[in-house]
Amino acid sequence: MKRINLLVLSLLLGLGTSFAQSFDIRAYAGMNILQLSSDNGTTLLDGVLHHKTVEGRPGYQFGAALTFGERFYVQPGLQFTTLSTKVTNQNTVTGTEFTDETSLKIFSIPLKAGFRLINPEAENIFNIRIFGGFDGYHILSVNHTENSGSLDDITTDDYSNLIVNADFGIGVDILFFYIDMGYQLGLTPVHSGSDKAKANSFYSNIGLRLSF
Repeated sequence: MKRINLLVLSLLLGLGTSFAQSFDIRAYAGMNILQLSSDNGTTLLDGVLHHKTVEGRPGYQFGAALTFGERFYVQPGLQFTTLSTKVTNQNTVTGTEFTDETSLKIFSIPLKAGFRLINPEAENIFNIRIFGGFDGYHILSVNHTENSGSLDDITTDDYSNLIVNADFGIGVDILFFYIDMGYQLGLTPVHSGSDKAKANSFYSNIGLRLSF
């Protein structure tokens, strides 16, 4: 899968350089809040049925991207992300509740296309961008912290090998700084089993850009 991702990225870079008149290199870091599309459900723990609710927790991401083009642009990148959730399980017999947190470490290759609202040939200090695209996730590791009760181990095998999200948002460029704010909409299931939950998240990034 990693070889395929690298091949796709190479093709995208080649396509971008074939028509781009200018490009910039961007490095960034930011925060995210995850929310699964199916927050409520039931699960069987230690032979007892439990009601389950899932809350998104703050996570973070950092990465780098290349932006090709003038007013219209394409932007392939590489990103490392952590997504975190808090799960509350309530015993249907005793009413006892316990919680645990799960943190996912993810490698992804986002691909975005965008439009600068101000002509960069007339204004190169400040600009506003709108963008959209796709992001393909591959889960590298799962950190499952148990606060109380007993739960089965959770591993990468419990998650889909490739998770695809749609990505859209708005960005602002000021000198060599920039800020992006966006939303990712889950298109494919997160888990490899029968659970069809999808990962939706809000995110914001702040970064530096070097233009050529």
